[in-house]
Amino acid sequence: MSESPRLPARSVVVVLFVIAGCAVLAGGGLTAAVLADDRPRQVTSVAAGRPSPTVREDTTRPVGPPLCLIGSWRTVEEQVMVKFYTNEDPLPFTTSGRAYEFRPDGTGTERMDNVVFHGTFQGNELRLVGNGFIDFTWTATDRAITYSSPTRSEFTWAYYDQRGLVETQTIPSEQLRHEVDDYACQGTQLLESNARGYRSVWARTAGLGVYG
Repeated sequence: MSESPRLPARSVVVVLFVIAGCAVLAGGGLTAAVLADDRPRQVTSVAAGRPSPTVREDTTRPVGPPLCLIGSWRTVEEQVMVKFYTNEDPLPFTTSGRAYEFRPDGTGTERMDNVVFHGTFQGNELRLVGNGFIDFTWTATDRAITYSSPTRSEFTWAYYDQRGLVETQTIPSEQLRHEVDDYACQGTQLLESNARGYRSVWARTAGLGVYG
């Protein structure tokens, strides 16, 4: 996910079947007159009614999430555009080590344990350090992932430039979010990207199992 935080000026910011028809086949009345001899025979009236077909229960099931996404992952190569200073354009940062879990019920978790994002500005090194977790919900097609607002989070960003630690920021659980990223997944590797300069290569881990 490419969401990033945000700070004040010269501080930092993270923008982080078919159902059978119910036609009833009603047979017409059939009258049979039998004349075998001279004796009168009883005329029998037979109603050739047919039973109605049984309506089949609809067995169509909702399409589940792509199996290739489900499981646990860790980023091995990542570029994110971060608006580090409020009075400057977003800057490219690189990182690795973000951990993700995508569960079959459409919930997920992102975790960071001292994950460092590296960037530069006017020759000075910038660092953004993430710690904590974010629980979120997600949906996906075979080509795109949609992330919804966090359902729970305990997460802190720490911002560093040439002066040292500039500020720390806690991500609120109620922070609104709606992000759609493209992805390509095959076996043990996943590539995620979007038009805003985000690109990330993930490697599957054994934490949550392998599905596809």
